[in-house]
Parts: sequence; C-alpha cells; structure tokens
Amino acid sequence: MRLTILMLTSFLSLQVSAQKDSFKFGKVSKEELQMTECPFYPEANAMILGEKAFLRFEYSDQTGWGYQLTVTRRIKVFNKLEKDIANVSIVVYDPESGGSKEVIAKVKGFTYNLQDGKVVKSKLTNSEEYYTRLSKYRTEKSFAMPDVQNGSVFEYEYLLSSDFISTLRTWHFQHELPTAYSHFDYVLPEYFNYTVSQVGNVIPIEHHEENARESFSYRWTSQGALGQSQSGTSTLESNSRRYNKTARNVPPVENEPFMNNKVDLPSRLEFQLMSVEMPNSTLKVVAGSYEKFNKEIMDWSSFGKTLDKGNFAKDFVATLSGDQDTKAMAIYNWLSNHFSYNNYYGFTSSRAGRQAFNSAEGSVADINLSLVAAYREAGLNAHPVILSTRGSGLPHPVYPNYEDFNYVVAAVETSKGFILTDASTSLSFGTLPTRCLNGRGWMAKEGGGQWVTLKANAQHSFLSYNKLELNEGVLSGKLSIKYGGYYAIDERSKLRSKGSDEYEQDFFSNNFSFDVTSFEVNDESRNLQCFADIEHSLGGSDVLYINPVTIGLVTENPFKREDRMSYIDLPYPQDKKMITTITIPEGYSAELPEPTVVTLPENSGKFMYTATINGNTISIMSSLRLQRTMYAPNEYAYLKSFYQLMADKNNELIVLKKL
Repeated sequence: MRLTILMLTSFLSLQVSAQKDSFKFGKVSKEELQMTECPFYPEANAMILGEKAFLRFEYSDQTGWGYQLTVTRRIKVFNKLEKDIANVSIVVYDPESGGSKEVIAKVKGFTYNLQDGKVVKSKLTNSEEYYTRLSKYRTEKSFAMPDVQNGSVFEYEYLLSSDFISTLRTWHFQHELPTAYSHFDYVLPEYFNYTVSQVGNVIPIEHHEENARESFSYRWTSQGALGQSQSGTSTLESNSRRYNKTARNVPPVENEPFMNNKVDLPSRLEFQLMSVEMPNSTLKVVAGSYEKFNKEIMDWSSFGKTLDKGNFAKDFVATLSGDQDTKAMAIYNWLSNHFSYNNYYGFTSSRAGRQAFNSAEGSVADINLSLVAAYREAGLNAHPVILSTRGSGLPHPVYPNYEDFNYVVAAVETSKGFILTDASTSLSFGTLPTRCLNGRGWMAKEGGGQWVTLKANAQHSFLSYNKLELNEGVLSGKLSIKYGGYYAIDERSKLRSKGSDEYEQDFFSNNFSFDVTSFEVNDESRNLQCFADIEHSLGGSDVLYINPVTIGLVTENPFKREDRMSYIDLPYPQDKKMITTITIPEGYSAELPEPTVVTLPENSGKFMYTATINGNTISIMSSLRLQRTMYAPNEYAYLKSFYQLMADKNNELIVLKKL
C-alpha cells in the first residue's frame, strides 16, 4: 500500500516543566519606568531589559516542513538617541521567485511612559508599520514605536514563520545595546539532526535541556488493488528535545580600533541542518559542502558558463607577445582602462563578456568575470575568486552559503604563482582594493575549488626622512615622506577626494608645531611622495625642547579599554620608519631619549627607537613593523602595552642646554 501525505497539522504536547520568564509581555512595572541607568553598563543610553523567543516545528501541505518563531523584546530608553531607537526593522528571506521564505505576522507593541505617577500606555498601530523590498531575496518589516521619549519603556512581539529549515534563524544574545536578559527556547524533532554552534564573542550561557514528546497528526490517502482510494488520519510521534539557553547582563557590541566584520562579533546561536531521517526512510544528508557548492556555481550561466565568453578579446589578444606575465599584465591594464565601474557588488553576471565589454561599464562581476574570460582567451590559467568584503563578515569555513559572498576578482597564474586582480579599479596589476582584504576567498575551478589568502600580496611602506637645522633659535628644514603599497593607495584616495588644499590642511593638523612654508605632492609613480619646507621658533631660552617630526607615527595609543572581545584585524601589515637629523650649533649639550627595542610575542611585531649624536648632528630613528594582520583577544594586553610604549617613546623630547 502506497502512503501519500495530503495535509499535516501539528500540535505540540510537551511534557516538560515550564521555565519561569523574567518578564511577560504587557507587564511593565513602575520600577522599570523609574530606572535612570543600566545597572551593569551605566554609560548606556538605552538597554534591553529582556528578550525571549520560542521556536517549534510545523508542517504545511503547500510548503512542507517549517518552523515558527515567536520573539518578544522589551527596551528601556534613558536618553533618546539621534539614531531613533524606536524604529524597529526585521529583515527576512523572501525571494521574488518563490521557494523557501520567511514571513512576519502578528506584530504587536506598546510604549509605556510615567506621567504624574501613572503608567500611560500607547499602542502600536498598523499605520506605523512598513514593508520594503530590499533586494530580489530580502524584504524588511519595520515599525515605529509610538511616543518614545526619555524614560520610556517599549516592547514588541512578532511571529516569524519560515519554511527555510536548512539553517534556522540565528538567535543573538548580544546586541548594540546592553542586554539584561536574553532567553532562547527551541524544540527540535528527532527527525532533524542539527549542528548548533555558539559563535561570536564568548559570554556565559546558562543551558538546560530535556526530552519533549511531540505529536503531529496528518491525513493520508492510499490506492487499493482495485483502484479504490482510501483516506484517513494518523499521528506521527517524535521524541523531540527541548533546549533552553539564557544569557544575563550581556555587554553591548561596540566599535573598537581596527575592528572588522562587526556582524560576526555578537554572541549568538547558529543552526546548520546536517541530515534528515523520517520514520521508515533512509538517512538523507542535507548539509552542503564546498565541493558541491563549487560544482553548482560553475554550472551557472551567470557564473561558471561566462568564463568561456572571451571571444570579445580575440582581436586584442592577437596583438600580444611575450611571456605569460607580460600578457596577463597587458590584458589587465586594457580592461581596467576600458571599463567604468558602477559601484555594484556581487559575484554573478548575466552580462559578462561581449555585452559588458560593448557597454564599457558594469558591476564588479560584469568586469572581473569578463577579465577571467579574456585571460583564458589568451591561453592563461585563470579562475574567478569569490569573497566577502571587509565589514560584511567572513564566509563559513565548512558550510557554504551563497549570501556569504558579495564580490569576485580574477586570479591569473604568473611566474610568481596566482596573482589576484580587480579590473574594476585603477590599481596596479596584482593589487586588490582594501575592501577585498578580508580573510580568504574561494577560487572556483572546474573539477574543484580551493581557498586562497586575500592579504598574501599586500605590499606596504612608509618612510619619513626629515633634515632639520637649528639656527638662532629657529628650527627649520625639509620634510620628505614616501608612501608605498597600500599606504600610497589610501593617501592617494584622500588626495583625490579632498583636493590638494584640504589634503595639505589635514596632513599637518595632528598637533604639528611647525609652520609650513611650502608643500608639494608627487603622485606620478606607484609611490606617493610629499615634500615640505618647515620651520618653528624655539625662542632664545638657555634650555630648548625639540619634538622630532612625528607625522605618520604612533603618538597616541588607539587601545583604551582594559580588555577586548573582538579580534584586532589590520587591513594589511604595518611597516613605518622615520629618520630625522638635526644639526645644532656649537655651544649646546643634548639630552637624548634612551634607545628602545620592544618585541611582541612570537616576533609578530617589533618597535625600535634610537637617538644618537655625532659631532653636532643628532639622528633619531623610529621604526615599526607588524608582520601579522590578525591578533586574537587574548593577545590584546600585549598589543595595548606595545602601542603605549611606542606612543610614549615617539612623544619624548630632545633637550638642548646652552653650555
């Protein structure tokens, strides 16, 4: 007999002890309204008093298995922020073309204020709710809580229904506001095997779990031997498991120096469906792999199939001669100069090849997939590399998600190995824009892809050479700075966006004590150079204090907090050196700073400072080299002390005393 499920309705019969909530929707106390600060984070302008969610599975004949998530959140406002905290938005997966999606429903909310000792309650209405399509795949449900002011408490609740069960909705215990109480309650039927990971910042989580009996009733039909159709109702039992996880007094996620990928930082629970095993059925492995992911995208007409569309470059390729390095550089320069970039990200394109080339403008995918095709037309070994830009988070290292990637560059093999190129920029061959320097990218290839490091060829240098002379109480001379690699890219970007006059003002704005009598910028080579004539009157005192030119050096410790939860992520290695010579007149003695050498553990960084005098010439050298770009939170204390010692030393003065 063949069994066909026509319709399934479920009801939850959980034989578990109820967990006591720390708050209930609609039950705001006067004590909460009278609060004037967050008890565990007093500087906060607002806080989450409590939030909770309950997730359970369901089934629909139209969409199959899905789940419902009820979310309740209560917020206290101490000082109403310029960015209106009363505006709430919820982004859901909702593709235009149908398929699995998420839906927000049953939104309700209230704002509470204390007026003349009485609690005044304002209700959220439909007129304050908005719906916006953000992209082909995402929509936003937003609403503005009414009558929010200093001292208000507001709360809201909504129901999220989703049939996208391969990755359940991530639950965040940590937000940009401090959170007094965060509770997540979820029930997983025995048929679904999930990997549940606590990721992001490490915070204490209270955990409780127990068995839960669930019963799902469904209607069925069967076809008998004589063709008669029969139907009925049966029950599907599940030995489910219920989990309760609670966090208390959670500090907010805050901006820190050299922070990247803030979206990856909040402490949270992530769910990945590994396999499904229904009753009387075989085990079905669901979790994706990069091997499968690679095969899929290489079969896409908007990705892998575009790479054989290099015919548009045939005539140009026919003019090329020389080795593979010469050809690769020529093709890159040709397309980099040809295309105008429209500032759209993405890693797929329906226009790559002749269509994009003929229009002479396009997205990063239009341009760089065309670049890969042109490389291949010339017989070069080239592949697309997809990645996530800085600030957008890192792709999951094991389970691929198409939405983790928002950019693509072209890798081409040269005599030095694979070089990553991006023709959407005007940068030199082999230099990626800073936005791409984010962990690893996936090189997609026929027959299987691989991870590549995006910072591998990050070249950088900063050299300041200053020649000064003291004469009749006036210190004057020439300043010369050379920026190379990414330092040059960053400075060139500032110069072009601000213009020469504003660039000069900013250049000397950081506690620069000298008067500038002339200033010149040379931007004709890969390096960017700045030259200046400077002078500063020290007066006629018998004791003179000289602050060596410290432009570009670390003179203030960027790390202020006692500890840190997030990684320190530099976009590229740090390599800075300042050499200053000062010629002093006869009749002075000099007190010089002590030489210093400071090294980080495992030789990941080094700072050197020397001060010497030879005859009447003082020489100062300050040098910093950080070879690594990533430092873990447990290395923060070393890095903070390192920067403090460096800043203190760079601020030390030379003392001249008249004999």
